[in-house]
Amino acid sequence: MSEEKIEATASCSGDCSGCSSACSSRKPSKEDLLEPMNAYSNVKHVIGIVSGKGGVGKSFITSYLSVLFNRRGYNTAILDADVTGPSIPKAFGLHEKAMADEMGIIPELTKEKIEVMSVNLLLDNEASPVLWRGALLASTVKQFWNQVVWGDVDYMFVDMPPGTGDVPLTVFQSLPLDGIIIVTSPQDLVSMIVTKAVHMANMMQVPVLGLVENYSYVECPDCGKHIEVFGHSHIDEISVKFELPVLAKLPIDSKIAAAVDAGEVESLEGDWLDYMADILSETFPVEKSNERKELRIAVATDEKGNVDGHFGKAKLFTVYNIKEDKLTGKESLTCDGNGHEGAVKLMKEAGITAVLCGGIGEEAMSELMKAGIMVVPGASGDIDVVVSTFLDGSLFGGGSVNDEPTCSCGCSSSSCGCGGESNADCGCGSENGCNCGEGRKN
Repeated sequence: MSEEKIEATASCSGDCSGCSSACSSRKPSKEDLLEPMNAYSNVKHVIGIVSGKGGVGKSFITSYLSVLFNRRGYNTAILDADVTGPSIPKAFGLHEKAMADEMGIIPELTKEKIEVMSVNLLLDNEASPVLWRGALLASTVKQFWNQVVWGDVDYMFVDMPPGTGDVPLTVFQSLPLDGIIIVTSPQDLVSMIVTKAVHMANMMQVPVLGLVENYSYVECPDCGKHIEVFGHSHIDEISVKFELPVLAKLPIDSKIAAAVDAGEVESLEGDWLDYMADILSETFPVEKSNERKELRIAVATDEKGNVDGHFGKAKLFTVYNIKEDKLTGKESLTCDGNGHEGAVKLMKEAGITAVLCGGIGEEAMSELMKAGIMVVPGASGDIDVVVSTFLDGSLFGGGSVNDEPTCSCGCSSSSCGCGGESNADCGCGSENGCNCGEGRKN
C-alpha cells in the first residue's frame, strides 16, 4: 500500500459526504442513487403513501389526496408504484392504454386533469396478472419516473405496495421523496406495522410526515356516535411513541367504496383529509396554478399561419395571452431564424410560459424547460386550432424532437413530395429542395 493510501486510510472518518477522495471504500451518497427526472418534466414535490400491510386503503388515500390538491388549484399527479396490484386507474375510471412519443410515455389524464401513470395503463388486458420478479418491478418504477413526460407538476403522490420489499426500497432510493405518509388501521398489530415503516424510512433518510388511520370507526346515522368496529384505536399511542402527528382518522363509509368502485373518486365530497392537505401545503408551499401570471403561449408560425416545422428556424412567433381560459390578447414576436439560441433568448425575455412548435432540438428543449417554459413539439396545422386543442388538453407532442431536416432532400417539411431525392425541384423555389408539401411538379 502506498504512503498516500495509508495516510488517507488513517485519516478517514467514515463520513463520505464531505470528502473529495476517490478511495475504494467510498460509499455512494443518497443523491448518487437518485434516478434522473424525465427531461421534459418539472416535479416540485414528491410524497409517498406507504403501509406495512395490505388492505388498509392506501390507494384511496393517494387518490383522494390528489383530488383535494387538484381542487385547490395545484397541478397534481399520481405515480402508481404498486405494480403487481395497481388500483389507481380503477378509482378514476381510466381504462385506455397510455400513448408514447419521442419525448416519452404520456400519462393519462383524469376528468379533472390529474396525471396518472400505472402499469394497468400499459397492459393489453388490465385484468392480466403482473408475474414479474423484483428486479423488473423495480425497473418499471424507475421508468415511470424518468420515461414519463409529467410536464409541470406541483405535487406528485406515489402509491407504494405494502411492506418493505424491492419496490418500496426502489422508491426510497431512486425518487426524490420529500417525505412519506404511513397508512394503518386500528388493530393491535399496528404498532409492529408502523414501527417497520418508520425504521425503513429512517434507514433511507426519508422524513415521516405523519400517520393516517383508516377504517377508524363507523358513524351511527341516527345519533352520530362513533362505533369502533375493529376495536380501540392505538394510533394516538403510536403517535406519542414516535413523535409523529396523526393527520387523519377516516371512517368506514359506504359512499367511499361505491365511488371508488364506480371510478368516480373525483366526485366524492368529504373533509376526511382536509387537515392533512393543509399541513402538506404549508410544509411544502407551491404557488398555485390558478394564481400564476397570465399564460403566454408562443406558437412558431410560418408565412401561411400554420405551425412552423422547426423552432430554431422560425422567424415569427404568435403569442396568445390567456387568463382564466379566455383569450385576452394576441401579439407577434419576430426572430432571426438563425438557430435556437436567439429563439430561446426571445422566449425568456418575453415571459413565455409555453411553446408550441413542429420540431425542436434537445438542447433548445432543455434550455426552455430549465427556464420553466413548457414545450410541446409535434404540433401542426392552423395555429388558432392548435392553441385551442392545447388548452382543452387534447394536444400532446407527437412530432419530431429534432432540428434536423426530416427529408433527405434537405427540406424542413415532413410532407415533402420530392420522393426523397436530393435537391428535387417542385417549382416552389426552395434552394434546398421542396418544402411546400404539394408534391413534385416536373
